[in-house]
Amino acid sequence: MLLNEVKAGMTLARDIVDDRGNLLLEEGIALTEFYITRLKQMGLNSIPIYDPYAAELKKNTVIATEIRENLITCFRSLFNKKSPEILNSGLNSDYVTEIQQSVRTVIDETEKKLPQIINIQVRQPTEDEIGHAVNVCLMAIATGLYIKLPRPVLMDLALGALFHDLGKAVVPAINGPASDPERLHPIYGQQLLLKNKVGSIAARIAAEHHERYDGQGYPSGLVGKEIHPLSRLVAIVNHFDNEMTAASKTGAPRHTLAEDMLAGGNTQFDLYLLRAFFHTAPLYPVGSLVRLTTNQLAYVVKNKVRFAATPIVEVAEQNTRTNGLTATGQLIDLAMKPNIAITDVIAE
Repeated sequence: MLLNEVKAGMTLARDIVDDRGNLLLEEGIALTEFYITRLKQMGLNSIPIYDPYAAELKKNTVIATEIRENLITCFRSLFNKKSPEILNSGLNSDYVTEIQQSVRTVIDETEKKLPQIINIQVRQPTEDEIGHAVNVCLMAIATGLYIKLPRPVLMDLALGALFHDLGKAVVPAINGPASDPERLHPIYGQQLLLKNKVGSIAARIAAEHHERYDGQGYPSGLVGKEIHPLSRLVAIVNHFDNEMTAASKTGAPRHTLAEDMLAGGNTQFDLYLLRAFFHTAPLYPVGSLVRLTTNQLAYVVKNKVRFAATPIVEVAEQNTRTNGLTATGQLIDLAMKPNIAITDVIAE
């Protein structure tokens, strides 16, 4: 939740740690005015607040929590190895094998829930590289299933999406502190994946996920169909997840993100794949707490394909007894109320 919306008495949903991993506040603590003020002084814009109604809305997830956690644990074990260790000994083949097995399970589970994909939890808010990689993987799988990619192609897509930024783990060790890891990591990611026999297509996705349809991307300046179709899809998902993370810090409206991305169809992005992606990825996930132009707060309760910016919401009101929010039961279909819109996201 945006910190300026947090009230004393609200419950912290997850531990808050500093950049060095030191615990600042523990999950489950009741926040006081002192804690809120200190967090603001530290420069935090948002913190995770436990909201039982939002949690109930979010309980329908695309994959089981234990599957996601296993994927995160295995990938973190690869990504967090020391750079020289990766370069000298390569990726741990046992972890790679376990990741491949997990990805097969993720594809199976996602396929079962594809008809409801716009209204279930696929992307999880995150600010770290591991969570970002898993988000990109899961959202890419959903779109790949939507456009009916064959299973072997889905595996290539999923592994390429998961490993797209792996080169960031080795660039500094190769080039030193003066290097530009943002520009170089696609190439080193490709080389690392090829060296460890993860797959030539996954490696190509890592190399091309910052290329643009108009040739203005990097590192090779590829144009249009010179870019592998799966790379074009991962480029879309990667950009979307990064922009959603940035928007979560500011509460910025999401409709401008969709408009900007669609405006980049066949310049920055492949337009066909971009439209398919927005049929599977909601701008306002179910359970999000948003502010309306009426200044009311509301929970997102249902999304509709082709109406990304106008979900159905349920108005919430302040509960003075608990300092929390209570859903009122008043539903508003924003697609049918053009005079009412979402202005910002308070919590996701």
